Amino acid sequence: MKRRAAQLIGVLLAVGGLLGIGQAQRKGGEDREEGLVKIPVWVEQEGQFWRQGRREEFRLLLNDEELPVESFQGPESPTVLLLVFDTVVDLARVDQVRLRLRERVRELPENHWVGVLRSQDGLRALLEPTADRERLVETIRSVQVNGRAGLLDTLVPVANLASRILTESAVRVFVLYITDSGIANYRADYLNPVINASDAGDLSRRFSDRAVQEQVSRIGQSLSRFAIPLFVLHLEYRPDALNLAYQSGIERIAAEKGGQALLCRTVDEIAPGLDTLLTRLLAGYYVGTNWPEKGRGPWKVKVELRGEGAAAARVSHPVQVERARK
Repeated sequence: MKRRAAQLIGVLLAVGGLLGIGQAQRKGGEDREEGLVKIPVWVEQEGQFWRQGRREEFRLLLNDEELPVESFQGPESPTVLLLVFDTVVDLARVDQVRLRLRERVRELPENHWVGVLRSQDGLRALLEPTADRERLVETIRSVQVNGRAGLLDTLVPVANLASRILTESAVRVFVLYITDSGIANYRADYLNPVINASDAGDLSRRFSDRAVQEQVSRIGQSLSRFAIPLFVLHLEYRPDALNLAYQSGIERIAAEKGGQALLCRTVDEIAPGLDTLLTRLLAGYYVGTNWPEKGRGPWKVKVELRGEGAAAARVSHPVQVERARK
């Protein structure tokens, strides 16, 4: 998995260079992007996302210390969207989301590139980030529905990939998972785990969702070093205890990263759910500053607005950030 993810990072970064992504809207004299911590931020006013923000209107604090805004990308900036499919169960539901996705990618601005990946049975690139809408439409149409679930197994390598693109390029980067998998679809046995079979006090069989909760918690901790928002559209809500633990874990991870997860209870909720996530995702900002000189964090993050109307705005972003170890 690590080797495959490393190869994938190299491929996508090379493609980004060929497309000129790394030079997109880079201001003269601006620090190299990899020296910055870039925080994803969303602003809502009266139920609508604010898309006209300017650099001077944002105030960024780490551990309550205000730091100068050194980097800024908004909704009009070049953007890379990594679209990751984890589709293993329901062809009818996947067809619904594929149809709506094909419509939405045609509407994206010209300076938005989309890469398509598949996470089931190991992470694979299906299409490098491209602005070619017809290639995107064809790739989305051909996404398969088979194999074993891979969302939990690929969240960290995908976040690592997205973080590399973010820090080495003056673009916004977002990750959107499309999944229909349940906890039973993984190769790992989460259904009836035994942590210590020789221990009569082991309660894992009685509380079988504990293994799921612990795995999600470990993944959440690993993701803390990546300032990449995660968005998840789950095509099929499942009400049993194990899947409730799995689904709530996905929701918690997405929220902690500044993103959002939506669970579809019916087929009719799929297209509106996708629209909701894309609307939020595309309205995001990245506000960057130089890493603090000492320490790796975690640092508590706070982003505020200046000026008229700031008090009435709702600002959302990750709650903390830390510097990845090399």
